[in-house]
Amino acid sequence: MRISTPTPWLNNFVLTRAIEGGRLSEFYRAARSGQFLRLTEGVYVQSAAWAAMGEDARFLARVHAVSLSSRAGILFSHFSAAALWRLPILGQWPSKPEVTVGKGAVGPSRSAFTARQYAMPLEHDTIDGIRVTSLARTTIDIGRGAPLPTAVAMMDAALSEKDARVAPITARLTHEQLGTEFARIDSRRGRNRCRDAIELADGLSGSPGESLSRVNIHLLGLPAPVLQQEFSDAHGLIGYVDFWWPKFGLIGEFDGKGKYLRDEMLAGRSIADVVLAEKRREDRLRALGPRVTRWGWDVARSLPMLSRQLNDAGLR
Repeated sequence: MRISTPTPWLNNFVLTRAIEGGRLSEFYRAARSGQFLRLTEGVYVQSAAWAAMGEDARFLARVHAVSLSSRAGILFSHFSAAALWRLPILGQWPSKPEVTVGKGAVGPSRSAFTARQYAMPLEHDTIDGIRVTSLARTTIDIGRGAPLPTAVAMMDAALSEKDARVAPITARLTHEQLGTEFARIDSRRGRNRCRDAIELADGLSGSPGESLSRVNIHLLGLPAPVLQQEFSDAHGLIGYVDFWWPKFGLIGEFDGKGKYLRDEMLAGRSIADVVLAEKRREDRLRALGPRVTRWGWDVARSLPMLSRQLNDAGLR
């Protein structure tokens, strides 16, 4: 599979091998003055452009820089592949891109990248000209090595249906594909953690914050919720809720900042309009009888705080 996505950061790259000899000294003076930032050997980016980039774009830029400066055919994997597949991260991206090199091929690291000594996959994909592990292999590699919430968030995203109007990559997996890729693991390392992630993964999860909340609900031993339950009243459809516990008559909603900041969520409305619409929606839900409890990132990350909130709301 060959995939192309928007890569605006490449327009701000400078490759020293493309600079004519007489101008190279002038470029290095500009770099020392702070006009350019070195990403890896021979690859620089304009400092002003770098400052304007988000963390996801910065890590993708580092991956592209390593690809441009390394030997042809290098295979990006793990978190580098996750970034290329546009899977969400909980926390921070690693400091260096990761590549799979095969067992016993090289040492554990290089100055520009971290070399993962895993068996080379039977197949790979290409994203924006970069060789990358398949979506299934990428999620299994993450499942074997990353914390459970991170693995579940990425698997949730890989299983979910994407909106082609906003998603740069719409490829998705099935649980069967995850299981098939998992069965190919020839090492016990991380198998149990990966199996747990696969069992918890659900493409109905709407965001990394919801994935994190669901993992911690599981770790607390609380009942598993129904995801994206539809509610309607006499006036019509109210909408879909993040979590629903019918036995307890309880609705749970994760509120991330993106709901109030991202353009696609605002849809031309002001933040005040969105907050008011949320209040009206919640009033309609409460009028049907269920209790509603909401939380944000601080509660989702904390087992004690999440436990206290859900227990106070009546979940046992």
